[in-house]
Amino acid sequence: MTINKKMFKELEATYGKHFPDELRQYLLVKYGQEPFPYEFSEQDLYTNIDHDIRAYEAGELDVTVKSPSERWQEEREYLQNLYSAKACEARELSEYVDELERMLSAHTLESSQMADRRDEISITTAF
Repeated sequence: MTINKKMFKELEATYGKHFPDELRQYLLVKYGQEPFPYEFSEQDLYTNIDHDIRAYEAGELDVTVKSPSERWQEEREYLQNLYSAKACEARELSEYVDELERMLSAHTLESSQMADRRDEISITTAF
C-alpha cells in the first residue's frame, strides 16, 4: 500500500491542519512506492507516516528530498549488503549440512539428499 491524496486528506483531518508542501513532498517520495522487497500494510503505512509527522512537528525530521540517483544509490547499497549477508548465511548453512552429512555417514546413515546423490552417481557411472 502506498500513500495517496485520500490519505493526505484523512491525515490532515485527523491532525486538524494542512501539512506544509515540504512535508507532503517528503511523504510522497518516502511512501509513494512500496519499500522493496516488502509491502506496507495499511496499519504500517499509517503508523510510519504518523511517526514522521510527529518527528517533523518536533523538529527532528529532515524533509530534504533526495534526488532519484541518491535514492537508487542507497537502495543499491542496501541490496548489496543484503546479498552479502544472505550469501554468508547460505555458506554457513551449506557447511552445517556438510557437517550433518559427515555425522550421518560416520554412523552408516544417510539423508534422502545423500541417497539421491548416490543414486545419480551410480546411474551416470553405470553407462
